[in-house]
Amino acid sequence: MSTIATERRRNTPRLARFLAGDYEREIEELDDDTRARERVMLGLRLDDPLPIAGLEHALDPAGLARVEQLGLAERGDDTLTLTQRGRYLGGAVTAALLG
Repeated sequence: MSTIATERRRNTPRLARFLAGDYEREIEELDDDTRARERVMLGLRLDDPLPIAGLEHALDPAGLARVEQLGLAERGDDTLTLTQRGRYLGGAVTAALLG
C-alpha cells in the first residue's frame, strides 16, 4: 500500500498473481479531512513535534483541552507534542484528539 498525493493505492494481495503481472490495483481517493486525521495520527508517533498548521480542523477542541489538562500533550506555537505519559497512552490520546 502506498499514498501519493490524494490517492491511496493497493495491489491485490496475492503474491503469485502479482509476480505473474496479473493483478488489480485499487485506488482510493482521500479527502482533505481523512488526510488531516491520518497526518495527526501518524505525526504524533514521531519524536519531533507535530506541526499543526492546517490540521486544526481535524482536532477536537474539547479533546485537545482535556489531554492538555491531563498532561498528556503540550502545544507549542504551531506544534503539538505528546508528553512521555501521553506516549504511553498514545492510541487513546490520539482518539481523544480526533474526537
